[in-house]
Amino acid sequence: MDKSASEQQVATSRAETEPEISGAGTSRTYAWWLVMGLVGLDCISTLGYLPTLAVNGAGVMAPLAAAAVSFLILFAALPVYLYVVGRSPNGRGATGLLESHLSGWGGKLFLLFLLGFVATDFVMTRALSTADASRHLLANEYTRSGMDWLMQRKEVVHDALPESLKGDWTDRVMAWWNEQMIGATALMVLGFALYFFLLRGFTRGFLMFAGAVVALFLAVNVAVVASSLLHVARHPDYTTNWMRLVSFTSFDASPSELIGDFLKLSVSYLPALILGFSGFELSMTSAPLVRGWANDDPSQPRGRIRNARKLLIVTAVVMAVLVPTSVASVKFLVPPGELAEGGAARDRALAYIAHGGVLQGPGEAVSVAAPLEMDDDGDPVDEFGPDAPGEDRVNPPVEKRNKAEATLPAADVNPLFGPVFGAVYDLSAVLILFLAGASVTIGLRDLLPQYLTRYGMEMHWARNVGLLLHAFNAIVLVVVIAFHANVSHQQGAYAVSVLVLMTGAALAVFVDLRVKKKPSFLQSLALIPCAAIGLIFLFLAIWVGVETPIGLVIALLIVAALLVSAGLSRWMRSTELRYYGFAFADEESAVRWEEIRRLEFQVLAPHRPDHLTLAEVENEIRARHRLGAEVPILFIEAELGDPSDFQQHPLMQIVKEDGREIIRVTQCASIAHVLAAIALEFREIGRPPEIHFGWSEESPLASNFNFLLWGEGNIPWLVHALVRKAEPDPARQPRVVIG
Repeated sequence: MDKSASEQQVATSRAETEPEISGAGTSRTYAWWLVMGLVGLDCISTLGYLPTLAVNGAGVMAPLAAAAVSFLILFAALPVYLYVVGRSPNGRGATGLLESHLSGWGGKLFLLFLLGFVATDFVMTRALSTADASRHLLANEYTRSGMDWLMQRKEVVHDALPESLKGDWTDRVMAWWNEQMIGATALMVLGFALYFFLLRGFTRGFLMFAGAVVALFLAVNVAVVASSLLHVARHPDYTTNWMRLVSFTSFDASPSELIGDFLKLSVSYLPALILGFSGFELSMTSAPLVRGWANDDPSQPRGRIRNARKLLIVTAVVMAVLVPTSVASVKFLVPPGELAEGGAARDRALAYIAHGGVLQGPGEAVSVAAPLEMDDDGDPVDEFGPDAPGEDRVNPPVEKRNKAEATLPAADVNPLFGPVFGAVYDLSAVLILFLAGASVTIGLRDLLPQYLTRYGMEMHWARNVGLLLHAFNAIVLVVVIAFHANVSHQQGAYAVSVLVLMTGAALAVFVDLRVKKKPSFLQSLALIPCAAIGLIFLFLAIWVGVETPIGLVIALLIVAALLVSAGLSRWMRSTELRYYGFAFADEESAVRWEEIRRLEFQVLAPHRPDHLTLAEVENEIRARHRLGAEVPILFIEAELGDPSDFQQHPLMQIVKEDGREIIRVTQCASIAHVLAAIALEFREIGRPPEIHFGWSEESPLASNFNFLLWGEGNIPWLVHALVRKAEPDPARQPRVVIG
C-alpha cells in the first residue's frame, strides 16, 4: 500500500484511459493490411455458406436482398463503425463507447445484456463456421476416404456392443451421429489445440498465415464469381427471365416506380442475408493490433484510428461487392435441387461451381427446375396467379414446375473449374472457416474480462487456468450438438446476435453525438440518419428474433450466466479492499497527502457535511473518546459516486477550513472501502491510526444489502472487516472506534 503520490497518479491515469484489449496478449502492433487478414477470417469466410442461405431463404428475390445488404453495409454499418473506432479505438468497440455514457446498475445491466449478445455472436460464428467447414470436407472427393473410414469404425463400434445395449434407441443414437456431426466434432477437437497455441495472442506469424488464407479464399471466389457473371452477361436470357419472375412493374414504368418495386421486394427478403453484416464486431476487437503513428496519444491514437478506418473501408467495399455478386451467381447458375437439403451444393454453392458441377442453362427457368411455358406474346405463363402465396412464387412446388431444363457443365463457364480447382477452393474454405473460430475465441477471451473485472467478477485466476476459454469451447460444442451441426438451422441465432450488436453500435453513436457539449452542425445533423440506421437494425432484429427465437434464448441464457456469476463473485469479494490508488485534484493535495500519511499518529473522523458542523463533530469526538486538545483530528468527507462500479480510483482533495484539515474524496464506489484504504495508508509509521465512528441505527441485514448494491450500509463494521482482511498483523491494524 506504500505508494508515492506520483505512482498513484500514474496508476490513476492508466485507469482513466480506456484499457487496451490485449487481443494479442501484448502491445505489439502491425500494419493495417496485415490485421485485415484477421478481420477477413470472420467476414469474408461467410462466402462459404451465405449464398446458399440467401437463395434458399429469399429464392428468386435473393439478388435484390443481396443488393440491399450491400447498400446497408456501405451506407449504414460502415459509417457507424467508422465513428465507433474513432471514439473507442482500444478494442472495446461500441460497448465501450456506450459504457462511457451509462452509469449505475441500469447501465451495467444493459451492458451485460449487450455482452451476452457479443458472446452469442462469437459462439455462433465459431459453431456455424465449424459446421460449414465440415460440409466442405465431406463433399471433397479427396477427403471422402477419411470420412468413409470413420463411418466404418462407427459400424464396427455398433457391432461390438453387447446385445443388451442394441436396439432401437442405440440405432437412433448411431444414426444421429451422421457424417456431418462426426466431421464437425472432429474439427472442434482439432480446434482446441489451435486455441491453446493462440493463448499468447495473435503473433505476426499467425497474422501472415491468416492473410495468406484470406487472400487465397478471395482469389478462388473472385474467379468463380467473375466467371459466373461473365457467363450470365453473355446470355441475357438469365437476367431477362429473372426480372419477369420477380414481377417488376412493366418495363416502361417510370424510374420512381421501378425504384419503389426494388425497395419493396429487396426489404421483404432482407433477413435471409443478415449474415453479410458479420465481422464488424471482430474488427473493433482487433483495432489495438493496428499500428498507428509513433507519436500517437494512447488515449486518442489518431494514427491507429486512421489506419483502422482504412481497414474497415476496404473490408466493407470487398463485402459490398462480393455479397450481391456471389448470391446472383448462385441464383442464376446453380439448380435449386442442388441447393436443397441433401443437394450437392447445400451450404457450399460456390464450391459446387468450382468443382465443375452441372449448372442451369440460360433457359426461362432461372428460379425453378424447368423452363416456363410461354404465351402467344412471348411472356411466361403465370401458373400461380396474382394471388398465389409468395412461397410458391419464390420456390414453386415440384408438381407446379415444368419440363426438363437445359443444363451445362461448369467447365463451359470456366475451363479451370473441376476437381483440382474445387479441391483448392475447399482447402481455402476449410482453413478460413477453421481459423475464423480461433480468432473469435481469442477476441472474446480478451474482451469480456475488461468488463467483468470492473463489475466485480474476478478474471485473473480464471485467465491463469484458461477457465473462460474452456467454458467457451464447451458452449460451442453444446451449440454444435444441439443444432446437429446444421448450418441453416444456426442461421437465425447468428443473425439475431449480429443485428442486436449493430443496433447497439448505432445507439452508441447516437448517444455519443447527443451528449456532446458543443456539437458541430454536421454532427447534430448526423443524429437523424444515425437514429434511422438504429431503427432499421432494431426492426430487423425483432423480425428475425420473432421468426427464430432460439437466438434470443441462447443470448439470454448467456446473459443470465454472466449476471449470476458476476453477482456471486461480487458477493464473495465484497470484503476485498479493491483500491487502486487515488487521483488528486491538485498538486498541493498530492504533496500534503505524502506528508500527513507519514505522521506518527492520527485520529481520523468521517464526517457528513449535511449533518453536524466540523466544530460540533470535533467537540463530540473529544468528549466521547476523551481526546485532549493536543491530539490532532483529521476529518474525512467521502462522497459516493457510482456504487455499481467495483474497482475504485477515487479523487482526493485536501483542504483547510477554520484551522481543521479535511480530506475530501469523491467518485467513491464504496464509502467503507475508501475509509479503510485511507486508514491503512496511515499505518506505515509508528502507531496505527484510529478511525472514530458513531453508532449506526441500521439493521445488519439492511446494511449488508446496501453495502453490496449501493456502497453504503453499516460503515463502521464494514471498515473493521476490510481492515482485518487487508492487514493480518493486529499490531499494525488501524483501530476502529465506535461510540
